Amino acid sequence: MTFDESIDATGVFSNAKIFRLGIDLAVLIWDLPPVLPANTRCLLSMEQSPVPLVSMTLPLCNGKQRMFWAMRPEQRPVTVDICTEHGTTVDTIVMQPARALAPLDVEALFADLAPDGRIKFVNNLLTVWRSAFRIAGDPFFNMVVEDAIHTLAPERQTASVVCQIAQGRHLIETAINPDLGEITAIYAIGATSIKRMADRLVLGRDGKNGLQSCHFMAHVPSPPFLFVLLSKNGLAIRQLPDAKPRHASLPGWWSKNREAVELREMIIRQLALLPEGGAATAIDLQTRTPLAESRIAKSSMHPSGEVDLALALDGGLLAGGWFHAPSSAFSGIDYVKEDGTPVPLDGNNYKFPAWAQGKDEKGKTDVTGFVAWIPLTESPGPLLQPRFQMRLASGAVRPLIPKPQPFEPAIQRNHVLRAVPPQHAVDDAFRTILAPALQDIERRLGRTIEVDDTKDYSLQKDAPLVSIVVPLYKVLDFLRFQLSGLATDPWLAANAEVIYVLDSPEIQDETEHLLGGLHLLHGLPMKLVVMNRNSGYARACNAGARFARGSILVMLNSDVVPCKPGWLQILSRALLEDKTLGAIGPKLIFEDGSLQHAGLYFGRDQRGIWLNHHFHKGMPGDYRPAQQTRDVPGVTGACLVARRETYERVGGYTDDYVIGDYEDSDLCLKIRRLGLQIVYEPAACLYHFERRSIRRSQDYMRGVASQYNSWLHTQRWEEDISALMANQRDRDPHHPAATGEKIQERSAA
Repeated sequence: MTFDESIDATGVFSNAKIFRLGIDLAVLIWDLPPVLPANTRCLLSMEQSPVPLVSMTLPLCNGKQRMFWAMRPEQRPVTVDICTEHGTTVDTIVMQPARALAPLDVEALFADLAPDGRIKFVNNLLTVWRSAFRIAGDPFFNMVVEDAIHTLAPERQTASVVCQIAQGRHLIETAINPDLGEITAIYAIGATSIKRMADRLVLGRDGKNGLQSCHFMAHVPSPPFLFVLLSKNGLAIRQLPDAKPRHASLPGWWSKNREAVELREMIIRQLALLPEGGAATAIDLQTRTPLAESRIAKSSMHPSGEVDLALALDGGLLAGGWFHAPSSAFSGIDYVKEDGTPVPLDGNNYKFPAWAQGKDEKGKTDVTGFVAWIPLTESPGPLLQPRFQMRLASGAVRPLIPKPQPFEPAIQRNHVLRAVPPQHAVDDAFRTILAPALQDIERRLGRTIEVDDTKDYSLQKDAPLVSIVVPLYKVLDFLRFQLSGLATDPWLAANAEVIYVLDSPEIQDETEHLLGGLHLLHGLPMKLVVMNRNSGYARACNAGARFARGSILVMLNSDVVPCKPGWLQILSRALLEDKTLGAIGPKLIFEDGSLQHAGLYFGRDQRGIWLNHHFHKGMPGDYRPAQQTRDVPGVTGACLVARRETYERVGGYTDDYVIGDYEDSDLCLKIRRLGLQIVYEPAACLYHFERRSIRRSQDYMRGVASQYNSWLHTQRWEEDISALMANQRDRDPHHPAATGEKIQERSAA
């Protein structure tokens, strides 16, 4: 292609010219006249300005400037004036429709452009113009891009395919000049398309012939085609001659490149972005061929330390471990990001006394334990071995690599609950460190929960008045007694259905067999809802409520057994007769007849945390103050009765409390915010063989989970509880604080 006679041999555009840039795209090119100052701003004036209209100015070798305007011309000739910003017309041209224009000759265009101007032109073609006009699939535009690249770099270096990461996705290797600087974008240019690749890459530290290795991910169309790596300092053009990988499989490459830690981490992150199976593949690779663990054994003379907790979550990284700093040589511990950037852990950490095994010492020795939370702008993916380093005052660093960490959310949660000893689980540990991690894990855990199966036992066609939801977790000891007590209540048998929610799918067969036999014996309408995994008390209850057909909901623990018939009729009647009543709970007694629950209230502990307490707990069952129907701050979820409409209106149980605690008081406080009352009704009485199932959770029994729940509950409800309890003390003469009765915290046993 050649320009017409109005362009001289050097390619100078002394007069404005318009050329075809795409199928329906044109570019107007004009050299700023010498009579105009170099910083003059020129504009186009025409009958109707096209949208979009994109301009740029590039430097010439002679110090002058060349101006470009890209646009979609109209389907008829249009007069275009080039004017200064003050309105003076300096040139005029008639713009023809794109199909009538001569194609752009890039070689002539580049003749007088300065070297950085040529690079900027290609950069703008791939970024600004391609995006503004959405023409990545325009073959005419693609041809212009290829011409520009060929003119800029007639001889190109090559790239190669290392291995296939996933279907249509490959790991590419090449080498680039370190002077290129930070790569801002990578484009794959084929015969029919231009695609932007993920711009994440890994650069090697040691290069050959002044170059450094460069790896990135790409979809590989039919070779040959080009990769263009853009940076602020220039661009690198690489040709991929064929798509034959050097390694037959990703696992094969992975097993031979254990030392390529940055590259492995990039692959993990990219696998996590794949819609199906990517995260599982990343986990399998790390499990099969993990990094070598690295710790610095405790010494009486030198700094030492270990990172034994390193959970890479969606919103950040939770790290924990210990260090020993007997001298001033120790400076700190850093998390090492994928690109090698160190992030100090001392920005948001909590320290506590701990112990560790000495290198040459017997027994345990004192060290400083720590736990830290590092917020991340993007998830590192299912990274099982985040890297750390001990930083010394001399500037030297020593690696700290933990053993592979758990990836299953429930196990991750258990590790977080062990990160800090119970006696050190205080606000400083929870607020900015453990709480973000636990909330992140609970969100992920919630996304994995679903109902796996249901089974009906003679459910009636017509909806009942009452639905009783009973979550089951491992313990079935009281099921026979509970179901017998329910089935022998005539009013209940005529008006209620029972929905058992099995939160232990591993005992589904045992549960179905037991319920089948009890149904044959009692004939009570029942439904079994089986969760796909242990989901926690709140999620199990909410799942059961979704299957409820009754207008009244009863949340009933599996270890609660009626003392006698009639209890449900009493509680249901109160809800039906009083629309200001939001929830109601019965009297609960222990097996020895002493009081377990006569309403729920709140009291602060020595840390200022609001804890849940039961009125008159431990007192005789016929204790007079517990025999009065009255408004109370809350009632226990062991037996809580509410209208289904109210339950749904407040969103049911809040499901981010750990394992199962404080959801009931949280629910009551949500109901109170609607302006409704919570009432204790002693005329209804049931046995409560308290909290037998939660004993199976050792992490709860260790205390950190309970402390976290009470802390979280206080953070959410501080103002509401303070106002509620001030009012309660003023108007309730039977409140323990007024009578001197010993306050008993709700047992966690």
